[in-house]
Amino acid sequence: MRLSQLIAPKSLAALIRIVCCCLIATTAGTTVAESPARLAAAKIPAADDNAFQVTIEVFEVLADEKLQLQDRHLVLFKDGKAYDFALTEPRNVTLIDPINGQITLLSRVDHVKSAITHQDIVTAAARFRLFATNEGLETRLGITARTVRDANQANTYQIQFGDYHYTASAAEPEIAAQPNRFAEFTDWVARVNLVRKIGTPPFARINLGNTIAADGRIPETVTLQLKSDTHARTFVSNYKFKTGLSKESRQRVEEVAGMLTLYRDVPLAAFPR
Repeated sequence: MRLSQLIAPKSLAALIRIVCCCLIATTAGTTVAESPARLAAAKIPAADDNAFQVTIEVFEVLADEKLQLQDRHLVLFKDGKAYDFALTEPRNVTLIDPINGQITLLSRVDHVKSAITHQDIVTAAARFRLFATNEGLETRLGITARTVRDANQANTYQIQFGDYHYTASAAEPEIAAQPNRFAEFTDWVARVNLVRKIGTPPFARINLGNTIAADGRIPETVTLQLKSDTHARTFVSNYKFKTGLSKESRQRVEEVAGMLTLYRDVPLAAFPR
């Protein structure tokens, strides 16, 4: 998911890069673990009858209240894996494979792939948090932000830090596997973006997703209000869950198997942004 790349203020994006660069210089050789419990439990394959798909559409709310499409994804959940298909250019594919402990990025344009292990992702995110905490940046980066359930509106949640204010509405799932598996997907994607130095700090958004899942719910809409002294922007993400996979979706899964075989391996730093 690349929405955060569209809206990240230059100051915050630069701060993330600085922290990541400092990490390379100061934490090399250390081992830090920070893996949410649901991620550690994800190595058990899910039954195929728990397969489902989610269509995610991200819109920016313009001044005239019109919605402008910014991003669109189809995420397929099958056999314990998550397949994230970007439906807008450059139409990259991300395969999240908890069973084999890795995430693979696939570029349809350049016909290349890059894999990163779950352990490397968890360690990198933990080092980022540790360094940010030691430098007193945890509030600015949303590390200390916590989700609040709205007492006046059922199934409504809020979390904010700095110039970012998220509001989410949630719904009851059709199958019990949906909340945790979707939150797991959100966690991994956010952490990969952090490793790649893409977008805004992911911690508040992860906390929001995990809180919704802990309540046994799935997101329906997530609204992000981004305000600064000079700008104000609003983005709305819509989530549509559908139990089972269509014939077309199953063909997409088979297509990924071919990509994994045919695409050329490149280092993560060389993967197209």
